[in-house]
Amino acid sequence: MAKQPPPRSSNVPIVIGLVAFTSLMAATPLLLQRRHMRLMAGQGGSLIASEKPLTDAQVRRGAYQNTGTRDCGIDPDWDLKTMTWKGKKAVIADESMGYSR
Repeated sequence: MAKQPPPRSSNVPIVIGLVAFTSLMAATPLLLQRRHMRLMAGQGGSLIASEKPLTDAQVRRGAYQNTGTRDCGIDPDWDLKTMTWKGKKAVIADESMGYSR
């Protein structure tokens, strides 16, 4: 008696599952940012666009987020309304001229 080959299984469910999982993981940062903006809307807007001084708790947490200094102040080249930077353009360093100009 000849042995029957095992039935062929399709990889379509696995591929669909992987695409769905990858799509969800790729969309997670966007979904979390939208949730954060929705939650902050009731508290006066985003922390980035706030011109109020930081509280002591925010300063303590900021040391771990590289925003813990009180003396940096508001960047005069940053426009909070349009969220654009209007300062000096970056200069590309030319190694033949040295790093300082």
